[in-house]
Amino acid sequence: MANDVSDTNVTYVPENKALASSLDWIRDYRIKIYHHTQAVSTNSKNAQSYYQEFAKEKNTDKVLDVSDLRVQFQIRRCAMYYPNQAVISIYNLSAETENSIIQEGYRVIVEAGYKNGICGQIFDGTVIMYTRAKVNGTDFVLNILAIDGDQFLNEGFCSFTYAKGQTARQVVNNICNKASSPVSLGYASPSLDKIVMSKGGAVYGQPKKTLADIAKTINGTWFIDNGKLYMFSYSDSANKVPSPYNRPSAVELNPLTGLLGNPQQVNYGVQARCLLNPKLTPYGLIHIASKYITEQMAQIGSYSQGITFPYTLDPNGIYRICSITFTGDTRGNEWYSDITAVDQGGNVMSMLTNPSYTAN
Repeated sequence: MANDVSDTNVTYVPENKALASSLDWIRDYRIKIYHHTQAVSTNSKNAQSYYQEFAKEKNTDKVLDVSDLRVQFQIRRCAMYYPNQAVISIYNLSAETENSIIQEGYRVIVEAGYKNGICGQIFDGTVIMYTRAKVNGTDFVLNILAIDGDQFLNEGFCSFTYAKGQTARQVVNNICNKASSPVSLGYASPSLDKIVMSKGGAVYGQPKKTLADIAKTINGTWFIDNGKLYMFSYSDSANKVPSPYNRPSAVELNPLTGLLGNPQQVNYGVQARCLLNPKLTPYGLIHIASKYITEQMAQIGSYSQGITFPYTLDPNGIYRICSITFTGDTRGNEWYSDITAVDQGGNVMSMLTNPSYTAN
């Protein structure tokens, strides 16, 4: 098991084992759009208040399942200060249904995977905007842009005080619970318990600003994923990260489990493509044996720049996911995940969040 200081000796539970049957890779998916059946009303004339009320689920709402139509999607989930976002294109809706979605649709959920049971939710977000277009001269397409946790990230507001002696964990909990659009806390780093407020203070404004400050204090990152807040310190041992097995687990990637082509070493880690896999999550672990990875040559710069060597590959083949992009087409060939990952300790992520740092 990993110790509390280093992740270099992490053991892991291999997941994603492929079965012998060729039927394992038959696709399974479900795309659902939540829409209101009654007009949304609010006592406030403020547009922001109306938008917050519009994005709330009502008892009279209906769920429209568009899985039988052609749907294309590109979903990006990230562990580095960027919101999860999705662009979803639905083909040839009826005029009535399309109008209903545009007028009253507010939430979209995408589930994807395979018939063998490896199927799960890969996105749950609030609709930001719609566009419609005609392609190929015959098909009408409704494009949806959605963000995971948009209400909390961009419309949320916090106003509360904290006392001297409270910990950063208590502040994070209060942000989750007292924001105008509250969220659940998925995981909070043990490092937050070590940050004790030397004096009282206040949190006022958008919660993301305070969360970013706290994450920097513990040398870590925070993000919203499927409506839950996660905050990690880069020094967190892998055995403290939640997993189904309550111990380090990594999604096994090899040609038998969906790995496509050869992963490429880059300056900060590796980039890989595999068949779409809902088990891949931001900040989660993957295992790729070094024999599958194409190593990167050193880069020779000017006299003043010298030679730049990429980070060494993880000796155990375990990498921490920075971001995943799920790409799918229910009537086409696209059905894969593009992964950007760093060494399992995750420390390199701090450079990727620096706007002055260029990976390659």
